Parts: sequence; C-alpha cells; structure tokens
Amino acid sequence: MKTHYAFIFFFTPFFLVGNYPKAIINVPVADLLGQPIHTTHATLLPEQAYNNIPLCSNPINSLSACPRLHQALYNDIVEVIKTTEHEACIKITQSYYLSGQSNIPQSQYWILKKNITLFDDIQHAIDLQHVPQPITFESCQFNLAQENCITLTQPHYDPVLKTTFSAGTRFIQTSSLPKRKSNIEVFAINYQTCTEHRIKIPATKCMVTCSTKNISARIDDYVALLKQWAHIKKGHIPYTWGGTSFTYTVHNNFKEQTHQTNNSDYAVYAYENDHHCPKSGFDCSGVIARAAQICGIAYFCKNTSTIAQCLAPLQYEQSLAAGDLILIKGHVMVVSDITKNLLIEARAYSHGYGKLHEIALKDVFADITTYDDLMKAYGNKQTIKRKDKKGNVRDTFTSLQLFSMATVSK
Repeated sequence: MKTHYAFIFFFTPFFLVGNYPKAIINVPVADLLGQPIHTTHATLLPEQAYNNIPLCSNPINSLSACPRLHQALYNDIVEVIKTTEHEACIKITQSYYLSGQSNIPQSQYWILKKNITLFDDIQHAIDLQHVPQPITFESCQFNLAQENCITLTQPHYDPVLKTTFSAGTRFIQTSSLPKRKSNIEVFAINYQTCTEHRIKIPATKCMVTCSTKNISARIDDYVALLKQWAHIKKGHIPYTWGGTSFTYTVHNNFKEQTHQTNNSDYAVYAYENDHHCPKSGFDCSGVIARAAQICGIAYFCKNTSTIAQCLAPLQYEQSLAAGDLILIKGHVMVVSDITKNLLIEARAYSHGYGKLHEIALKDVFADITTYDDLMKAYGNKQTIKRKDKKGNVRDTFTSLQLFSMATVSK
C-alpha cells in the first residue's frame, strides 16, 4: 500500500510544536550523517572529521569513507533529540526514508553541534516571524505557500554576511513583493551573534511559490529548474553522495584518490582544486527532492527505495511526461524532454560522469533510443542494460520502474 504525505507549513509557532527542543541551521550547508562521526573517523577530532568528508567514496571498498546521508541548509528548522560534546542527533522533516519493511518515515541524523542554534538562545533577541516555517510531511494540513517566503533557485553570495547561500535556502521578505522589482529584500540572521540584517537578492534567483498554481504548472517549473542546473554556463554541479545543495560549480577533472589509515586503505573521488568545505552538490535523489520542493511540489522521498515504496507506478496504458521518474535499482532519473529523448540525472563517478547533466537516452541505456523504446521495455518487463561514459555496459537490471510526478500531490 502506497504512503502519501502532505507538503505543509506549520502556522502554529514552530518553536512550540513537538516534543523536543527546536533549533535552526546556522551555516549555509550542513552535512548530516547516519551515526556519530567518531565511529567511522576515530583518529580525528569530530570537527576535523566533518571537514574531511569527501564528495563521494568508491562504493566497492569504502562506503564508510563517505558517511554523509543528507544535507540541511541555512534557516532549516530541526528538532534536537540528544547531544554529545561535539555532535547532536536531530530530526529534520523536509524528507524521509523508509527502512526495510517498516512504513514509519525516518528522518533522524547526526550533525556537528556548532552548526545548529537553539531557539531558546535566540527567541528573545530575534523576531521568529522572520524565520521561514519548516516544510514537513508530518501533518494532515495542506498548504503550499507561506506568505512572503522566497526560495533561492541559484547560489547567492551576500557581501554583508560574507556568505554564499545554497539554492533551496528559504528567506522571509521584508515586505510583500512589488511587481517588476529587480531585487527582493529579505531578513538574514547571523545566529552566532543574534543580529538581524536586511539583504537584497536578485529576483531572478528567487522562486515565490504561488498557492494558486496547479500541479502541472509546478512540474513545468521543476523541469525548467533542473534543466537550468544541468546546463550551467560555467562548469557543472558535482555529484555529491547524500547531497541536496548547490553553492558552487566545478570546472576541472575529477580523480580517484587513495587514502591510507592504520586499519585499511580507502578510495574517494575529488575534483582538482576543489577545496570547499563542506562539499556541495547533488546525488540522484537529492536533486529531485530539492528542485521539487523549491517549486512547491509535495515530494519528500530521500532515496530510491523510498520512491519505490511510496509513489504510485505509472500504468502501462499511461503516457510518460516531462518530470516523471525513471527508477532502476539504486538510481533515479528524470524525464526531461520526450521529443528529444533526453533525461536529467546526477550520475556518480564510477561511470565516468560525477556531475548533474542532461543526456540522451541512447547514451544511458543499451538498445533504447527513444521513450517509445523505454515504454516497450517497461511494458514487456525487459532486462535493462546501462552504459558508462565510454559506451560500455556497466550494469544490468531485471526491472525498470516509472513514476508519474503528477500523482505526487494526490
């Protein structure tokens, strides 16, 4: 039985809702892990270990080398379950995953404690109405837009705060949005100093979710945003394991690096001259969730196994449409252009890509050139062969699944 959750914003004061203390992410991007960092990086101090989390590890011999499962952004609201000296176990309700056969959504992670600020420490100094209400799947209420809230569609550097905010970061406008205004003024809070600033963001970098838009219009926005990201003029957005952020592009080649430890060696992927910390970028499911939520689509699936359990599959008599999802084991892609037979994916390094891109079907699958071919393979339950960048078949799948994005909000 499929499980569906509503895309809502709490309008009861969010710092009063729930059983645990509320906190806010105070950095542009924060890595979220499945377990405390010291269990996988015992030789480093926690903050050093977080700083050393790579873009992605070689999945053959070093899954533990990249413990990142998810990322949170500045202004995201979390619940603090427990803390240690350097880390906190938090709950963030913007997405969830299903574990094994359980249908209980999971959304708890570990984070570096310095990357969150408790509301108890700021609510007497900051007007909390200037903080965006959290996106959450945990309510039966249904509301697709928060008044005066904007979301970045592109990274934005603010010279006052000397900070680059990620695409997907949400702000509250200082006033309602005038027509034809080139810049939008928003509240930006320095949570370390409890000081509030008013900064200006180009309107071309902002998405203002409209509650009157139907799902079809939202999907059009979502596909257009994915195309925009996939065709960045300078460089490209790197593939980042567990990544749901976009603060920079990379311009050079990537390479596999071997690291030595006392116990064993492990391999990770890195782009030349990429010294950013933490790493920013998308994995295959993270880019879909981020783009969909920016455009007001009620989409919360954290990974491919959750997609398979929670979304309604496309029926054989139905037609594919731009925005629909193509799922094979461990990887998800987005139908981006039916006429030109293109899809968008964040593809990993082992196949020679390591980036978000738009690519022809014939360059992804063997013996599939058009979406008609793909639908026939889907209907006939054919074995699917996927190719790498050199055109070699790298893996074979006995099942192909297709999901309609238009059914997500139903």
